[in-house]
Amino acid sequence: MRFLTGVALALVAASPAMADDWDFVLINSTGKPIKTVEVAPSGTTDWKSGLEAEGERRQAVINPGARATVRLDKPAGQCRYDIRATYADASTTVFAGANICDNSYITVKLVGGKPAITAN
Repeated sequence: MRFLTGVALALVAASPAMADDWDFVLINSTGKPIKTVEVAPSGTTDWKSGLEAEGERRQAVINPGARATVRLDKPAGQCRYDIRATYADASTTVFAGANICDNSYITVKLVGGKPAITAN
C-alpha cells in the first residue's frame, strides 16, 4: 500500500501545471468602441484572443460604457495579465497588470490619454 501511495504522489508531482478556464467581465470606460480584446501574462507578448468568436458575440464592438466577458486559459499560479484593446479605429492600448484572480470586473479607461485599470 505504501508503494502505491508513493507512486501516486510521484505522478502528481511530475505532472505539468494545467491551465484553468477563467473569465472576467471587461468594462469599457475608454470612450472608444473596442473591437478586439487580447490577453497575455504580464510582461510577455503571448497575446491570445479573449472574446468569443465573432459569430458568438452579441455585438461586433464593446461600446463605451458596455461590458463583455473575456475568457482565457489561465496557467496555474498566473494572476497578472496585460490586456490589449484594439479599437474600431484600429488604434491599440495595452492595460498592464490586471489581477484576474482577485477581481471579477476589470474596468479599462484612459486617464489623460494614459491607460488605467480599476478592478473589483
